[in-house]
Amino acid sequence: MSKAVIVVIIGILLVLLPYLGVPSAVKTFIIVGTGTVLVILGLLMRVERLWLLRALHGGHANDAYAESGTRHDPA
Repeated sequence: MSKAVIVVIIGILLVLLPYLGVPSAVKTFIIVGTGTVLVILGLLMRVERLWLLRALHGGHANDAYAESGTRHDPA
């Protein structure tokens, strides 16, 4: 399940929560828990977006990796 789908499901849960007849203490726990999950998902989505933008603009050209193979020097 993607992060965006989880955010939508949590949003629907929060919209329906007042009408579900859940006790107040449980509502508080659900709201705090879903808020924490939303913060974590938001940060993960932001990092993923920044990484993707960096990759699209060639920012990963200086990453530390090397291709294996022989080197051909013109003589």
